[in-house]
Amino acid sequence: MSPFEYPILEPDQPEHPENDLRSDADYANRYRPQPQTFDELADQPDPVAQAAANKRSTKQAIIFACFIPLLTAVLSLLSAMFIRHLGGIRCESNQAVWLCTHAAQVWWPILTSAIPVSGTLICAYITYHKYKNYLRWRPWMGTFWALITFSMVWMTSVLQISITAH
Repeated sequence: MSPFEYPILEPDQPEHPENDLRSDADYANRYRPQPQTFDELADQPDPVAQAAANKRSTKQAIIFACFIPLLTAVLSLLSAMFIRHLGGIRCESNQAVWLCTHAAQVWWPILTSAIPVSGTLICAYITYHKYKNYLRWRPWMGTFWALITFSMVWMTSVLQISITAH
């Protein structure tokens, strides 16, 4: 390319990308209000920092979506093993059960259901917080819906133990 040729820019591409405050929104962020004064313009976040925060937000949402079901499974299994270790009427009679007492059959499903429900509520709060702070919030909305589905499947499966405990 000769020194007299200029690169062809796309119509919506800024001439100086370091001054572009909007391109990282990638239609997944809420747009910031237009600055009205020079001070408001100076207070705008650095586009590179905004891009890094958006990437972090997506990674955090994916990790959170995987962590809550894993945490639920691990803590539920550990608590069931602990209850089995404590023993009870049904465990002493050599029945193949994990929840050895009536109280364990009632409370174990309720307590283990608290993990996915609280994870879903925490995810809802994080989604709102990301939206309010102009960060990438849509991956968190996907995580929210995945956790709602997981919570409903979990509660439909384990709360029956509490209902049918006799």
